[in-house]
Amino acid sequence: MQFRKDAWQVSHGHLEGFSASETREWFQFLAEKAPEGFLMVLYQGEIIGQLEFRSRLQADSGKIEGYINLFYLVPHWRGKGMGQKLHDYTLSQLANNSCTQAFLRYIPGNHRAEAFYLKNGWAKEGEPTEQRGQLMKKDLAPSRYYKLQAL
Repeated sequence: MQFRKDAWQVSHGHLEGFSASETREWFQFLAEKAPEGFLMVLYQGEIIGQLEFRSRLQADSGKIEGYINLFYLVPHWRGKGMGQKLHDYTLSQLANNSCTQAFLRYIPGNHRAEAFYLKNGWAKEGEPTEQRGQLMKKDLAPSRYYKLQAL
């Protein structure tokens, strides 16, 4: 819960609108429907982050897609290259699960997230909305990603 709260604070600049009960419901959904994409990130026995993603989603176009709900690292680990490893790991999981595209959203104003995604080849899709933020898309080619042995 603390990671989700901090991610909200970083993205929005405040905690107004954050709902612990909605977050608990979301965690329950992921635990039941997409446990392979609901992960705590461990480094030398310490939890340093969290990943939330879903794969094999059927788009109206017939394409198989993935959606990344959360990349999170504790503040101490930001800017040290671990985010890149988590990004690459997540995209490799999506590609290995037959996803041809991946999507995510970020809140405009979270300039660090925006710069990271753009650097990694994500493209903005449409205009941002006040409620959901900016949608981004990335085409996936399975051969471009590798499996990490350990994070």
